[in-house]
Amino acid sequence: MSATSRSRGRRRQADHEEEHANHERWLLTYADMITLLMVLFIVLFAISQVNQKKFDEFGHGLSKSFGAAKVVDGGSGVLEGSNKQSDVEDDSVSVQEPVARQDQSASADKAIDDTFVKLRQEITRSLRLRGLNGSVEFDRQERGLVINVVTDEVLFDLGSADLRPQGARVLDAIGPPLAHVRNTLSVEGHTDNIPISGGAFPSNWELSTERSTTVLRYLLTKGIRPSRVSAAGYADQRPLVANDTPAHRARNRRVAIVVLNPAATATAADVTAPATFPLTSPTSGGR
Repeated sequence: MSATSRSRGRRRQADHEEEHANHERWLLTYADMITLLMVLFIVLFAISQVNQKKFDEFGHGLSKSFGAAKVVDGGSGVLEGSNKQSDVEDDSVSVQEPVARQDQSASADKAIDDTFVKLRQEITRSLRLRGLNGSVEFDRQERGLVINVVTDEVLFDLGSADLRPQGARVLDAIGPPLAHVRNTLSVEGHTDNIPISGGAFPSNWELSTERSTTVLRYLLTKGIRPSRVSAAGYADQRPLVANDTPAHRARNRRVAIVVLNPAATATAADVTAPATFPLTSPTSGGR
């Protein structure tokens, strides 16, 4: 046999062997598929036998970790639904309650802000109609709406607690709008830091307190109920600005009418603790 024939024979044999090998490769794919199917059925069988107690403990653990109720409660099988629907409903309520409280709190805050905005508009309009623009300053604080009324040449003469006619006009404008709100009111007297020498009052404490009670008594004539008002005197302890110029000292001499937030009403006594005097405090000899 020639070399050429032998070469052709070996090539045909190699081709035959390669062809035979290619025909058997499908067995590998088939075996892989069977193995995967077997693993799948084993996994399905395993998870179908759920330890309900351990599953519940796992769910509660997730609930505590994420601070929320369980999303789903496991049953006894893969396709079986929860057999503790009441627990899911209870958990839903526990999540909804804080959200509802937040919504109620936000709604309450908005209602308070709306009340203060409306009150400020009514007071501003009432003062403008009487030609008393600039007689008061508004300050929205966490404890409520503060209405600062300057005392000099408006409410009182310097060193006096007798209400001036101009001050009575300002309170006539402020009183009716304040009578329409249900919030608790705190009337607070303030002075500058110049000590009193002689006169009807021993110190700025008595002067600031007498001024606040004078304003309060006048407001009571405008329909404000006595049960929701209080008076306090702070002397020079809570200035708006530094007492370094005559203009600044004049600004610090004021009576503040505070329309308190409902939440601040319970702690109003703590807020106004310094030198709070009863409404029946005796008048000074200079009156």
